[in-house]
Amino acid sequence: MSKIIYIKDGENSKSQLTIDGVQVDSSNYGIDSNIHAIQWEGSSGEIEYNDGTPNKTITDISSFDFTTKHATEKKSNADAEAQAEATRIANRTYAEKRADEYPSTQDQLDKIYHSGIAGWKTTIKAVKDKYPKE
Repeated sequence: MSKIIYIKDGENSKSQLTIDGVQVDSSNYGIDSNIHAIQWEGSSGEIEYNDGTPNKTITDISSFDFTTKHATEKKSNADAEAQAEATRIANRTYAEKRADEYPSTQDQLDKIYHSGIAGWKTTIKAVKDKYPKE
């Protein structure tokens, strides 16, 4: 199971949440204000309080819903990144699309050597026809 560390700085009420070594936005988790720290690893952990309440050993962390919310957040971020990449690809200019498909300079020179200018032109024309000037 996950390794989770939550710490709240008592002076400025800022908190830090790390799940499996990844720092995440702690504002989505609704941690009680009297909790100073939560540490969890494997199947047990501890809650430290900032109001004089004795520390508490815990064997269940599901009430905080860290892993589900974190997984949802990660998926949401991944989906947003994938959408941004799809949009970037869709908005490429014809010149960018051509540049991605043209053979390398070395391969073009090799084509000229083996097939002559006519063979090279055939290869280049296929890319130009696929992505005409806009």
